[in-house]
Amino acid sequence: MKSEVVLDFKRITAEVAARHGMLVSQDDPAMLLVTMNEVVLQQVVGSIEARTQEIVAGIEAAFRSAQREALGSVESEARKAGVAVREEIQKDIDAGRLHARELIVELNHAYSRSSVRRWLAMGLVAASGILVLGVGLGVLLGRVLK
Repeated sequence: MKSEVVLDFKRITAEVAARHGMLVSQDDPAMLLVTMNEVVLQQVVGSIEARTQEIVAGIEAAFRSAQREALGSVESEARKAGVAVREEIQKDIDAGRLHARELIVELNHAYSRSSVRRWLAMGLVAASGILVLGVGLGVLLGRVLK
């Protein structure tokens, strides 16, 4: 990713001539300083680029780590919420079962009471019928046998 800067010495000499009114040739010692500055700047820029890449890599690693940690926390909380919802649903199911069982017991009692009453009424009617039949038969036999 190094971007190498190539100096245009003709442009530099033209700029120095335009700004300062001095002619500088390519073999002038001042051009030596320009070249030295170029080399130093390239080294500094290379060092800055390397350090920037290290920092970016560190930030990316920290971001991935934070992302994994956040994902783990979200997953854990979602699991806890799922367990809590499941427990609440189970409680509701158990309460519904208990209520249904109570209703069945009440219905059973009500049905058995009405069933007992029905059989009792039928028994009384049958006994009354048998009694009336017995009395009628007794009166009839009493007349016939007299």
